Amino acid sequence: MSDRHRFRAEWHDYNEGVFFITICSNGQAHIFGKIKNREFYPSSLGKLVAKHIESINERHDNAEIFNYVVMPNHVHFILSTGRRPCDWREGNKGCLQPPCHDEGVIDFHHNSRIAVIVGSFKAGVTREARMLGVTNTPVWQSRFHDHIIRNQIAYEKIMNYIDNNIVNWESDCFFV
Repeated sequence: MSDRHRFRAEWHDYNEGVFFITICSNGQAHIFGKIKNREFYPSSLGKLVAKHIESINERHDNAEIFNYVVMPNHVHFILSTGRRPCDWREGNKGCLQPPCHDEGVIDFHHNSRIAVIVGSFKAGVTREARMLGVTNTPVWQSRFHDHIIRNQIAYEKIMNYIDNNIVNWESDCFFV
């Protein structure tokens, strides 16, 4: 396993589940827009990014975006893959618990469903941005961060974080 994948859960194949995804712009440049007075003003590229996030549901079977935010130099979204997750409002609290594996997953993350979806998203944004003349420089950093959402409390905290990311921009770790 390469160093870049060593932070992935060895018990999970990243093909099914609910994930919190973060992708940064190349060099964390503020190319997606700006925040002024706690409001986000997207650039042409930022609008394109939002359009491509919203189309993930249409482009990939059994993939759904539950929430997202485009920030000046990064994006966050909650991605469900493989199956529709449980609705906690109906009282089911165990639907995102990890499966019990006796041994590690052999086929690791770089070929996983979320890696394919994120890679397709990043490539689509870059391709359309270049085609429209919005940019001719790299848009994204080479990697992305994912977090497996395993329970209702984590899901609600991440939803809240995404919903308030613009308002809390000046205290955000990506505010550079």
